[in-house]
Amino acid sequence: MAEAVVSFAVERLGDLLVQEASYLHGVSDKVTEIQAELRMMRCFLRDADARQYENEVIRNWVAEIREAAYDTEDIIETFASKAALRSKRSGLQHNLKRYACFLSEFKAFHEVGTEIDAIKSRISLLTENSQYNLRSIAEGEGSGFRTKSQQLPRQTYSHDVDEDTVGVEDSMEILLEQLMKPDKGGSVVSIYGMGGLGKTTLAKKVYHHAQVRRHFDHVAWSSISQYFNVRDVVQGILIQLTSANEEHKTKIRNMRDEELFESAYKIQEEKKCLVILDDMWKIGDWESLKPAFPLHKAGSKILLTTRIQAVASHADPLQGFLYQPGLLSEEKSWELLRTKAFPRDDRRDPTTINNRELLGKEMAKYCGGLPLAVVVLGGLLATKHHTYEWERIHKHTKSYLRSGKDKCEQQGSGVSNVLALSYQDLPYQLKSCFLYLGHFPEDHEIHKKALVRMWVAEGIVSRVGEETSEDVAEGYLDELIGRCMVQVGRRDSNGRVQTCRLHDLMRDLCLSKAEEENFLEIVNLQQMETFSSSMPTTRTSNKVRRRAIFLDRRRPSESIEEARLLSENGDEGANIYVNLIPQNGTYLRSLLTFDTQYSSIIPKVLRNTDWKNFKLLRVLSLEELLLEENIPEALGNLIHLKYLSLKSASLPSFPSFIRNLGCIQTLDLRFYSAADADQPINCFGLNKVIGRMKCLRHLYLPMYLKVDDSKVQLGKLSNLETLKNFDGEHWEVQDLAQLTKLRKLQIRNAKSFKELVIISSNPPVPFQTTLSPCIWIK
Repeated sequence: MAEAVVSFAVERLGDLLVQEASYLHGVSDKVTEIQAELRMMRCFLRDADARQYENEVIRNWVAEIREAAYDTEDIIETFASKAALRSKRSGLQHNLKRYACFLSEFKAFHEVGTEIDAIKSRISLLTENSQYNLRSIAEGEGSGFRTKSQQLPRQTYSHDVDEDTVGVEDSMEILLEQLMKPDKGGSVVSIYGMGGLGKTTLAKKVYHHAQVRRHFDHVAWSSISQYFNVRDVVQGILIQLTSANEEHKTKIRNMRDEELFESAYKIQEEKKCLVILDDMWKIGDWESLKPAFPLHKAGSKILLTTRIQAVASHADPLQGFLYQPGLLSEEKSWELLRTKAFPRDDRRDPTTINNRELLGKEMAKYCGGLPLAVVVLGGLLATKHHTYEWERIHKHTKSYLRSGKDKCEQQGSGVSNVLALSYQDLPYQLKSCFLYLGHFPEDHEIHKKALVRMWVAEGIVSRVGEETSEDVAEGYLDELIGRCMVQVGRRDSNGRVQTCRLHDLMRDLCLSKAEEENFLEIVNLQQMETFSSSMPTTRTSNKVRRRAIFLDRRRPSESIEEARLLSENGDEGANIYVNLIPQNGTYLRSLLTFDTQYSSIIPKVLRNTDWKNFKLLRVLSLEELLLEENIPEALGNLIHLKYLSLKSASLPSFPSFIRNLGCIQTLDLRFYSAADADQPINCFGLNKVIGRMKCLRHLYLPMYLKVDDSKVQLGKLSNLETLKNFDGEHWEVQDLAQLTKLRKLQIRNAKSFKELVIISSNPPVPFQTTLSPCIWIK
């Protein structure tokens, strides 16, 4: 992840040099120098980043680099923010005060220059230290680890078959049918899905199945994994397909590469062969092996397992068969857990067994239907011979699943270790996107549009070539889905993703990595703790850059009771209020709240927070917030805020502070009146509020909005792409013709379709109209 942070910092500094050129003219040379230092540092990180957990020196070095990159971005953005604010104010000052403004600017240049020099010295020292650390990586001094070329693959063996499998019958039937198809069928059958789904188990079942052995003349098994030697793989396959004796094995090992590939190709062409390639990670790996297989020319077949859908699709794009096993149901999860946790000849007291069964059924639910998690948990429970031990594991099921062993034992290969391979394989652009998903609560349905706009607002995603930033972000989400790290929730009629979610165990991995990388902090009032308090940490900084607050989902009466108890706890209760939002918000980039419907806490925190400190805040989500008083005007100080959502909130009046949000890109104002949800919300002078927002791209207005006599004019919003709840009766429909980038429009109270001729005669993109209470143009 350090490579991701540094790479992101290099790109971000380049963006700042372009976007904030007018504010950085006094220090641009220094910014360019530190960008060059970081670019050089990035070259050292690729190997170190993957091995930081195997060596404490490397781990500390990587953490220091990460923090230096974070601090660099903080300094430059803070300086640009202050310069922008001074520029805004100087336009209002009298000429006699401009001299003081110049002195202030000179002082700011000097301060930021000094800070950049200090950061540059830090990075230079870290670069020098990298020479030693690189030698450690290459030589493995005192650590026992290997370089990538020497690293042992995650081997799987065909003979190591788990007899206690549950819920694979339907999958086996589907796979056998595809493999037994006539010769004219596709050559490649691919099993894909998230880590721990049981892909290898299915492949082993196929490999040993009696029908397979009768149908195919020869079978071969090869474990690919993330690092493998192409020649070794082809040699192994040829030896298995020819049932070679020692003399023939020696002959195969002495073959030239061309001869080796040709021999493997010919035997599959002449005989019916099944080759299983287990755990393939990259399209390039398939391409390197492909010359050894006679695709579409014989009755031979290839069974491939992978976590990545793109790899599965690429192997045989025209005729190949893709299969994704499903998660286990609760019933099947318990059935599998029971086979692993209970001896077959268990003769213990029936009451003891019943008590453990009740605990086991509860624990099986925590596994989320992931077979690996059930097997790991079952293996752990099988070693526990007392009910109190089962109760202890039941109380902390998730932590045991992560490690795969009792806390008192040496940490082993738990579920998170297997899932972490998918995270480690991510390109740096996707790692931050994945970690950002940790903001959302367990089982939360994440709306794609909101998610990608948050990514863009934070600067995690930037445009590539002709593509917009949001198009790139949607591509990143599709790739995370294709890597089976994110699950699809709902799709629209065209098959596009509308919502997504994280599997519970994948979310645990996400939170664990976010904690390790100092990326995100969760405050969970449902548990009255932060997730970091219960996890091991390598955090080297107390700077909070992103925070999500999970509030209470209970009924109002219970929330009131909680508030009473908190008030009785004196200082301890007060600290919970104070610490929800970091009082030093200097470094905060994102702040999201969830389950605020019955909370009386957030309104108090909003009032007591000094928002002047939150200059770097980019994303603010206060959805479903219930306020009896107006949102503090101080939120208008968030001049770099790019995403603000008040969706489904209850507010007493239109928030006038938004007029100062000149950088806002997404503005969701679909709140309702605190007095009556069906009453219109008064906003007089809306033109002055909305018309200033030159960067606005997505605008969601309240359902019922009452404005003054003047027509609402939106023609100045030249970058607007989404407009919802436009009132066709009271506002100027003609203004919509000037919105040349508009892609989605929702109109209420349209008088007639004649008013839409101006828009529809020259739409920016192909659109459809639907007769409904609202008119949509897409």
